[in-house]
Amino acid sequence: MTREPLFHTDCPSCGAPVGAHSATAVTLVCPYCNSMLVREAGGVTDKGRDSALLEDYSPLQIGTQGRWGTQPFSLIGRLQMHYDAGVWNEWYVLFDDGSTGWLAEAGDIYVFTRPTPAPPRLPEFDRIRAGFTTFDFQNKRFTASDVREVTLSHAAAQGELPFELAADRTSRVADWRCENIFFTTDYSDNPPAFYLGSAVKLDDLRLQYTRTADQISQSAGRLKGSRQSENCPHCGSPVHWISGMADNILCPSCGSDLEAVGGKIELIEANAMREAQQQALTLPVGSSGTLGGKTYTVIGALHKDEYEAQTAFDLMYALKRPFAPVPVGRWREYLLYHPVNGFLWLIESSSGWETSRTLRDWPRLDRHGRPQGCEKISDYGSRVGYAAGAFYWHVRSGDFNYYSDYRSGRGKLCTELSTAEMAWSLSEPIDSREIARAFGLEHSRAQTDGESDTNPGLVWTMIAALAVLNLPALIADDGNIIITLLSAYSLYRLGGRSEEDGTSMIGSRTAYIIIGSFLILFTTAFNYLPASDSSGTSGYGGGGYGAGGFVGGHK
Repeated sequence: MTREPLFHTDCPSCGAPVGAHSATAVTLVCPYCNSMLVREAGGVTDKGRDSALLEDYSPLQIGTQGRWGTQPFSLIGRLQMHYDAGVWNEWYVLFDDGSTGWLAEAGDIYVFTRPTPAPPRLPEFDRIRAGFTTFDFQNKRFTASDVREVTLSHAAAQGELPFELAADRTSRVADWRCENIFFTTDYSDNPPAFYLGSAVKLDDLRLQYTRTADQISQSAGRLKGSRQSENCPHCGSPVHWISGMADNILCPSCGSDLEAVGGKIELIEANAMREAQQQALTLPVGSSGTLGGKTYTVIGALHKDEYEAQTAFDLMYALKRPFAPVPVGRWREYLLYHPVNGFLWLIESSSGWETSRTLRDWPRLDRHGRPQGCEKISDYGSRVGYAAGAFYWHVRSGDFNYYSDYRSGRGKLCTELSTAEMAWSLSEPIDSREIARAFGLEHSRAQTDGESDTNPGLVWTMIAALAVLNLPALIADDGNIIITLLSAYSLYRLGGRSEEDGTSMIGSRTAYIIIGSFLILFTTAFNYLPASDSSGTSGYGGGGYGAGGFVGGHK
């Protein structure tokens, strides 16, 4: 399924609008004059492995009004802060009673906070570690969720702010979480400033005067950086690069042999890398699909290599350099975007597909930092192999993260830890057939290596067939109920997934039908053939299975 490209720029040759499905595309072709545009900024010369940064995708604007709890408010100012890993917005809020607060917007999380008195004891900023440092405040235990020291050399302001925006302001901020409670300590001031609030859902704020979907697409999709058309210097005709030919370019109009030198070779190689990534992805950047009745666009894709937990931890914190670390697996993550509904993650691994959302409300944690009542599944790490498209933070090749998974109903809770940030997400399995339908793919394209092609309906049909065929023998007391129950359990397990790693026991529908049919026939024969033996003895008579017809019946 395709739709209009989310990202766009202008052709430098004719001025016409040019769409881009991926924010990391190196080359674009103008649909009007056929010129090839070459983009030379925004992560293009990174050898084709880092992401672009999605900016200005907020539905909020100065003048937006809403209600937090029972208090009406208006947004009267905006501070947008850029740093090495991304950008976030702080909206200055004026309540109808004259008090003020802040609505912070970072990625897919929104947080409302207001000034609060200082806690009695507070860790020193240099000693705070995301995911590890805790402190008690108002009878709650808070965990450090985000710790950054940022020089705001590119901060931008709109509207009214309660302070003067100084150039090269250094921000030293630590955010803390306890379930839905959000606590911020700003060490930039002396004494530090403190803010208390909660994560919010925009729908609950009853917002008015927000930006439209078209306005968001126009600002978020505007590609940054310089661009130039690639034309033949001899005849002026458009020249297009051919993948795999990095040294020489042939003009299709006049036949001139154009040598590629210097930075152009790097751009051609990066372009080839991006094209290869697009072809390898199950869901190419720019494709669209309908999930939950909403049409999402794939704006980013990550290829991650999996590492053993201790290896990833040592590499993240530079504790020691493991000798020749080798990945033990890999998976892909896709960032989906809807201008109104925001972000959704799709995860593609050997065990199948999952949807994932960042949790606004953290789970209740025990004293070890684990979610209460949830069984631990595993710890592991990842390293970004490459990132294509745009994300709400700057993803770089080589970035490490540490994960801990916990079972939660039919899904799993996952905590993701980097050196500066900790976040919780909830993932739930989604059938590959639904992915295929949503994005207009052949099912074989969406099916993962370890995913079973069986479905619950087929599994229960096979179990029902086993029961119908063998129930008369069991009622007549001629059948073996233990063998029958073991066969039913085997049918159930073979059609499901491993509880250890989520991989399927049998990889295809055909294989499951063949093995399941054999199990049913074997069990039926075992239950009925002894009953028709001319001796009239039971299968248990005569001292065990060997004398009771098991071997003869099996033959």
